[in-house]
Amino acid sequence: MTVERTRRNRKLDRPRERVLEEAWRLLAEKGLADLTLAELGRRVDTSASHLLYYFGSKDDLLLEVVRWSESQLREARAAALATGSVQTRLRRFCELYLPSEPGDPRWLLWIELWPRALRSTSLGEHYGDFDAEWRADLAALLEEAGARDATARARRICALLDGLSVALVLGEDGLTVKDAWKHVRALLPD
Repeated sequence: MTVERTRRNRKLDRPRERVLEEAWRLLAEKGLADLTLAELGRRVDTSASHLLYYFGSKDDLLLEVVRWSESQLREARAAALATGSVQTRLRRFCELYLPSEPGDPRWLLWIELWPRALRSTSLGEHYGDFDAEWRADLAALLEEAGARDATARARRICALLDGLSVALVLGEDGLTVKDAWKHVRALLPD
């Protein structure tokens, strides 16, 4: 006699990457408030309790999705910053940082993360790490371009990029990535 395993007691037979990809899609479709572990479980054919076992909480799942997204961006950033003039690499940096389109899922995820990071210790601790990587890469480029106070300038530029990114992701009329780049160029050394 064979015993058929039900979805409730079956081990997660999909790799972690599959869960993160599906969570990414759900976040883009519904936002974090409407993302449920039950819905995610249905999409990856497992139970919500099984997902809780692997991730611990919805915040921990969010943190893993951010890590997954940022690791992909880290690779793209390394490739984009490997060659070219400093000016070209600075522009590429900004293009990677900024949303690719209104409703960009990566930026929707960050917009959801910011207020949660204030209340979640694990999210709050790691949020700064992700930001620090971007600022460090930008500071290195700014130093190479001859900027004084490259670290402080990198922080200022990233803050500007954050604000412009929110406007871009929300589809603010009259603002493009090209416009955002012009604003950033005003803060760059000559």
